[in-house]
Amino acid sequence: MSVESYDRLWAETWGDQQRYGPVHRRQREAFVKLITKLNPTTMVDVGCGAGDNLAVLAHALPHLVLTGTDVSQEALALAARRVPGATFRQLDTQKEKLDEKFDLVFCNQVVEHLVDDMAAFRNLALMAKRWVLIATMWGRMRRSELAIGHFRNYSDVELRAKAEYAGLEAIDIFGWGFPFYSPLYRTAIEWLPDGPPEGQFGLVQRSIASFLFRLYALNVPRRGDLVTMLARPRESTFQE
Repeated sequence: MSVESYDRLWAETWGDQQRYGPVHRRQREAFVKLITKLNPTTMVDVGCGAGDNLAVLAHALPHLVLTGTDVSQEALALAARRVPGATFRQLDTQKEKLDEKFDLVFCNQVVEHLVDDMAAFRNLALMAKRWVLIATMWGRMRRSELAIGHFRNYSDVELRAKAEYAGLEAIDIFGWGFPFYSPLYRTAIEWLPDGPPEGQFGLVQRSIASFLFRLYALNVPRRGDLVTMLARPRESTFQE
C-alpha cells in the first residue's frame, strides 16, 4: 500500500476506530500495564498512527520520553496535535531506522502490513537497548484485513523465527481476544457488506463499541488472535 493510501486512510477511515474501538482500548490498557512493568525511560512507537497509544502512555507514565514514527505525514500531524510533548519523525521501517537507541521499541499492528517484514524486524532490533514489543495478528486472514493492506497473519512459529533471525530473543508470546473478539467478532463482522465500521462513530456505533469493550473484559487471558511478543536484542545486536 502506498504512502498516499495510508494518508487517505488516516484522514478518512481509521480515526474513530483507533480511538474508540473496543479492541484498541483493551489493547492500550494491556500495553500500559506491561510497559509499566518494563520500566523504560525512553520509547519509540514505530507506526504510531494518530498517536492514540502515545497519548495514553504520556498520561499514565509522564516520565517516559516518547518518540513516534510513521510512514504517513497525515498520521504524524494528527499525533503531534494529540501528544505535543513527544517527538515525531517520518520513517519507513522497511528501509531505514532512527540513529537513536531506545529502552523500548514498540510496534503495534504494523508488521502485517509490510511487504518486507524481515527488514522491519531487523531495524526494530537495531533501535532497541532493552526491549522490543510487537503486536500483530494470528489466525486466518479475513477479507476485511486484506482490504486494509494486510499481507499476512502470523503463526507463533513464524513470529518467533523471524524475530530470532532479526537478532531478537523472544521472551514471551501470548494472544488475546478469545472467544468474544476472536473468533466470534472477527467472523461475524465479515457478514456486514462494508466490513468493520469506518470513519466517524455516531451515537449508535459508540454505544456498540462501549458494550463490546465491557464484553471483552471476559475474554480468556493469553488466548486469541491478537498476538503480542516481548523480545530483547541479543548481545551481538545490542553492541552494534
